Amino acid sequence: MKFNRLMALLFGVSSPLYALDQTAVNWLGQNLDVKYTLLDSKPSTCPKAQQKCYYSELSFSVAKENTKANNDFAIFFSQLMPIYHVEGDNFAITHINGDIHKITPAAGFSGFSSAPTTVRFYTKDSQVTRSEFMPNYVVTDAQLKLTPQVIKSTQTQRDNDTGLELQPYLTPFDTLNQLQTSSKDDTPWMGSEYLYQHQVQPTLDAAIGLIPKPKQLTVLSDKRLNLAAGINLQLSGISADTIAMAQQRLNTLGVKSAKDGLVVNVAVKPNKQSSPHYQLTVAENNISIQADSSAAAFYALQSLAGLLDINDLSIPMVDIIDTPRYDFRGLHVDVARNFRSKAFILQTIEQMAAYKLNKLHLHLADDEGWRLAIDGLDELTSVGAYRCFDLTETRCLLPQLGAGNDKNAQVNGFYSAEDYIEILRYAKAHHIEVLPSLDMPGHSRAAIIAMEARYKKLMAQGKPEDAQQYRLVEAADKTRYSSIQHYNDNTLNVCIANTYTFIDKVLSEVKVLHDRAGVPLNTYHIGADETAGAWLESPACKKLQASVKDFTNFNGYFIERIAKLLDKKGIQVAGWSDGLGDVRAANMPANVQSNAWATLSENGHAVAHRFANQGWQVVLSSPDVTYFDFPYQSHPEERGNHWASRAIESKKMFEFMPDNLPAHAEIWKNTNNHAYIANDSDSSLNKGVKFAGLQGHLWSEMLRSDAQAEYMLYPRLLALAERAWHHAEWELPYQAGRIYSQSSGYFTAKLQAQREADWQRFVAILGNQELPKLAQAGIEFRIPVVAAKQLSGAKLDAFTAIPGFVIEAQLENGNWVPFNASLNQVQALRAVHPNSDRKGRALSLEKK
Repeated sequence: MKFNRLMALLFGVSSPLYALDQTAVNWLGQNLDVKYTLLDSKPSTCPKAQQKCYYSELSFSVAKENTKANNDFAIFFSQLMPIYHVEGDNFAITHINGDIHKITPAAGFSGFSSAPTTVRFYTKDSQVTRSEFMPNYVVTDAQLKLTPQVIKSTQTQRDNDTGLELQPYLTPFDTLNQLQTSSKDDTPWMGSEYLYQHQVQPTLDAAIGLIPKPKQLTVLSDKRLNLAAGINLQLSGISADTIAMAQQRLNTLGVKSAKDGLVVNVAVKPNKQSSPHYQLTVAENNISIQADSSAAAFYALQSLAGLLDINDLSIPMVDIIDTPRYDFRGLHVDVARNFRSKAFILQTIEQMAAYKLNKLHLHLADDEGWRLAIDGLDELTSVGAYRCFDLTETRCLLPQLGAGNDKNAQVNGFYSAEDYIEILRYAKAHHIEVLPSLDMPGHSRAAIIAMEARYKKLMAQGKPEDAQQYRLVEAADKTRYSSIQHYNDNTLNVCIANTYTFIDKVLSEVKVLHDRAGVPLNTYHIGADETAGAWLESPACKKLQASVKDFTNFNGYFIERIAKLLDKKGIQVAGWSDGLGDVRAANMPANVQSNAWATLSENGHAVAHRFANQGWQVVLSSPDVTYFDFPYQSHPEERGNHWASRAIESKKMFEFMPDNLPAHAEIWKNTNNHAYIANDSDSSLNKGVKFAGLQGHLWSEMLRSDAQAEYMLYPRLLALAERAWHHAEWELPYQAGRIYSQSSGYFTAKLQAQREADWQRFVAILGNQELPKLAQAGIEFRIPVVAAKQLSGAKLDAFTAIPGFVIEAQLENGNWVPFNASLNQVQALRAVHPNSDRKGRALSLEKK
């Protein structure tokens, strides 16, 4: 009887319509089967004269036959690119804000059944990688009075073999029309045979060396020194606490500290060199380290750990003289879009230090989340650190990026004051500086909504002055805009006093946390990018524009003002290059850090050169090589974004020549896999001007777990460290004024051969020496896929681009067996890491 009543409420058994009750919404959440299909990423024609569009379909079904649905439901889901045209009359789709869309039944809707009810639609902008199709659709009643339910069929799952995410709601991608973004896109499907043709099989079983490569390494003997009995550090001119974390890493790898262990003499004698410099000598029964600073001694001990074979705890006998290429060797981690646990951050600090990276750019706030507790502004985290289904946004933010309705999900959260202090101190102990960033004035929706919740709460308490103090909304501002992530309310109003009161409060509290940690706040990254045409109808902005002498633009005014505020506090300002392009250099402090992030194929070299020529500290952040949220390879099953690059392998990061940005036009192609020209004739770097450093980036829109973040970060982090620390002999020296293309020929065959030999050294150390250490640390690094080709005589050849993996073959019966070249009827191949028994993504042998 109860079931029949549910069916009547949910679907209707006669002509009258029934309002959904909670039981019916719960039933839909459990039983509605949703399937999303990307039909065509490059249709020949687009509705409404749109030049470019993407054609998709959503289908809905239930197992129960012959039921008539009630028309009183709404389904909310994340669609990264807004839908602009809907076909048919089964459903209506409305864009809410950001990526949130709402589906409601339309006139033609006649009910759910086992036969799918579908809706087809078009989006304007590209969305082609599988990880861009978000999970966790939410169903509720049209009046939004009932408790919303996440639709079970739209939740992700975890593959038992690989640990990778499965998306059962998303139908397979099996054509180039689901991989390429337009008819002009020549992005290849990187299957097993493609990889066989374009990757090089490793030629070295082992290599003596380190990652990153030292400036000079001399092999002293073919013998190895065994450290199984432990080591005994003897220190001179240095305190034990400054190298404790390097010593702890050695302990973790199996080299214990012991009184009767092999003596390691560590002597520090300061000199006038600005960069750390050390000499490490490993001779028979004798290890010595001479360094010019505690940081240099720390890196020398990390080199000792790097030389270690963890299978037998031996190291080669070598003499190393070393110093870094760049003083700024950074990693940017976005914890705002999707939260990363404190444990992940601490582990990342450990691995950064292991490979001699020294700057952690921590992206703590964006539209989708505010992740740092600020004393006196509790709503920033009580509201702004969580996403759930609350359209009033007084308890949490909208569930952007498929966040669902669970405030306890790992995509939500924040760092308490004590958490942040612990992170700062842990980083300092690893000789890493934390550069905090709370993005503004764009990318500030979490702050705006949180302060609006504070305003409403205090107004309800009869405290209008307190309510107004940190309010970030100008009620009279009627500007209509859409940010690059399709928000209409994510930009601080730079023309009202409250904005600067809020920012000063936040900066002061962040500085207090650094002071409490005993770690100076030297650099603060304001973001300053992508302000999306806000403020045009703001009365306050019209007044400001009329009153400020020589007014240029609102974003420039904001950045200049905040830069001066930071300068008064003794803090260097940093920002993204596009925002900093709005300022007048004469109005900025002398000491400015600019992250140059324009793509190389779109004159990115000119942007970097312009800021460096201004005398600013330019940190290279080229997204087509340093953005680790992009796929390793162009294949539907590889996680990642796609707008700047379709494939960033570890080898691409390794091949980067950061001192000669335009030269990459000879060796790389653009996002559509087309050759491009880099003309440096009118944008040259001035003689003697150098970049401050290099930074990798882990943005998090598509990373919903720490494990996914590890997959994207490793092993590319090691290639980043290689280029940030070591200047390779094969890198083409920069010469101003050149024009580079695929045919310009400056990067000679000799240099290419040197680069390939260096890669073979690097990848041998990576696969045989370093990945086992990452496995021991429990890090879920990406396991390479298998390159394979059917040769003559029914022989199958296969390899992985990184050595140290076992290859398995899947037979027709579905069983996986050890690979050999004579196997018949092989369906797919995968790699397995012997130290962890983790499996890599399987590749079928079919061609695309």
